[in-house]
Amino acid sequence: MENQIDPAQTLEMVEQDLTMFENLAAKDFDSELVQSELEKLSKKKLVELQMNMFAQYHQMARIIVELAAALRQTLP
Repeated sequence: MENQIDPAQTLEMVEQDLTMFENLAAKDFDSELVQSELEKLSKKKLVELQMNMFAQYHQMARIIVELAAALRQTLP
């Protein structure tokens, strides 16, 4: 049996993080600043940061897939 997507529940899930995403999207990406900050970190901290980034990337992929599924269900 296929799981039913609830568009309202999907939107509610995304809205929890929407302010953070809006703030991030409004900023320009400064690669020099990011590189400078990364160079200050130890190898252990860099590994922890990379693992956290992969986990967040995975979570964002799931959110995008769920949003697309909710849109497919909602739109004619």
